[in-house]
Amino acid sequence: MKYFSFLLLLTIFLNSCIETPNQYEKLPPGNWRGILKLSDSEMISDEAEDLGLIETDKKLIDYFELPFNFIVEYDQNEEMKVFLINGEEKIEIDEIKYGRDPATAKDTVQFNFSEFDSYFDAFYEDNIIEGYWKVPYRANNYQIPFIAFYGENHRFDMSTSSNNYDFSGKWKVEFSSGSDDAYPAIGEFVQDDDKITGTFMTETGDYRYLQGNVSGEKMKLSVFDGAHAFLISCKVNNDTIIGEFKSGSHYTTNWTAVRDDNFNLTNPYDLTESLNSDPINFSFENLEGDTVQLSDEAFNDKIKLINIMGTWCPNCKDEIKFLKNLANENQDISIISIAFEKYKEKEKAIDVLKKYKNKMEITWPLLYGGYANKSETTKSFDFLDKIYSYPTLIIVDKNNTVVDIQTGFYGPATSEYDNFKKEFYSKLDQLRK
Repeated sequence: MKYFSFLLLLTIFLNSCIETPNQYEKLPPGNWRGILKLSDSEMISDEAEDLGLIETDKKLIDYFELPFNFIVEYDQNEEMKVFLINGEEKIEIDEIKYGRDPATAKDTVQFNFSEFDSYFDAFYEDNIIEGYWKVPYRANNYQIPFIAFYGENHRFDMSTSSNNYDFSGKWKVEFSSGSDDAYPAIGEFVQDDDKITGTFMTETGDYRYLQGNVSGEKMKLSVFDGAHAFLISCKVNNDTIIGEFKSGSHYTTNWTAVRDDNFNLTNPYDLTESLNSDPINFSFENLEGDTVQLSDEAFNDKIKLINIMGTWCPNCKDEIKFLKNLANENQDISIISIAFEKYKEKEKAIDVLKKYKNKMEITWPLLYGGYANKSETTKSFDFLDKIYSYPTLIIVDKNNTVVDIQTGFYGPATSEYDNFKKEFYSKLDQLRK
């Protein structure tokens, strides 16, 4: 009996010293569903309630939940990789930090979007990540609470319907919070039963890859890519869409839409004009503090593409990717990017630009323009009438004369992207003659 008791105690002791190892030391692989909590129910607009955008059988707080999806994967070296999913787009998060907080004894995780100067800062426990999305360049310590759940891959929590309205097609859109800030857009949507993808094109660019769901006469769409945090809610009545658009927790506007296959926005090459036909010149500092001018010998006898942009701008990132492909295929073209940043402090802006240049593998001159204010940016280019958008691309011939100016950028999320590329390459061929 004593021998049995001794064996039992020994077994208990040994088992207490053994810790069952986790298969994954960090986040478990597979699907995750995140939710950005934009605001609380006290901020629901009267228009949203009047338009019937809120489902009365659910908590009002659901109205402000911006869902997004991501996937955790491990490579052959057991290195963790995280990818954001928006429709057809899969974006790898380039910098991930994982550790333990001594004060709470909880695992911590940080997802950094270095090209956009934003990041998730959160705790991880029991297959739940909870924390904040933080954007340092925005005022007032801008941050939005978020939570993510493992094993979920749907987008919106919407009731199912056997009679969903078909939102597919092209829509003439007007965004407006009032008569002074109305602006036109085109909505493009592709629907498969209760799932829907698409984008909005405006005269300053597109809203990239939107993804969502349809329930009866209601549609919800969202996108989160490290910079954009867009939430679109709407319903249709007599083939007219009435909805609300939210950008993060700082901006809300209404929108309406009707079907119109023939509606077009102003041509991107007609929005900004050159004030004269004389050769132009400008000078800005590069990231090392050296002055670079358009008249420098390095740019002589070459077609020049002047890319006015900002690291905080997703459409600018899309244009940079396009320019990289173009540069690889066309050695007779010089590209110059001039960045206008959200930081007013030059040192902070330069630091962000250095990280961006490294992340995006930019091989041409990246210059510091100043603070991102369209009026101030216009003053930096006295040969233009006005800067409407970031990005703006100026096409300059071998004699430093402005040939054309493209405002905004319709990227790969739009139906216009292929047409834009064909037209742009045609313009370059004409300049070579």
